[in-house]
Amino acid sequence: TRFFSDDLQHGLCIYLGLAELLGFDLERDMKVTLYVVRRLQRWMGKEFVLPDSRDDHHANANGKGAGKVKLVAHAKDVAETSAPQAFGVETIGDLKRFLELDVFGERRTERAEGCLMQSGLISKL
Repeated sequence: TRFFSDDLQHGLCIYLGLAELLGFDLERDMKVTLYVVRRLQRWMGKEFVLPDSRDDHHANANGKGAGKVKLVAHAKDVAETSAPQAFGVETIGDLKRFLELDVFGERRTERAEGCLMQSGLISKL
């Protein structure tokens, strides 16, 4: 259905990616959205966000990470989404620069193409 082919990757994953960039704790602040994405990605055989943090799959042996695990940015199939992280956007500064891109401007064309080519969606075309 369209929900599997569009709304999950190009809707819910964008919300989660933006929330992650803004510093939200997705497990706490967006638990229903995160639950829906995790449940559906399992059915699809994809990893748009990391599995539940209670799973040992992505946890360190000592239970403490060197840094905060990014549920969207570190997901295996994030490049198949429209989340900012799929375009190489990892910080608020990156997001500001990305939003300033003028894909029709002569001076910024190369920069825009560079960001877009990082996306798994564009590279498959």
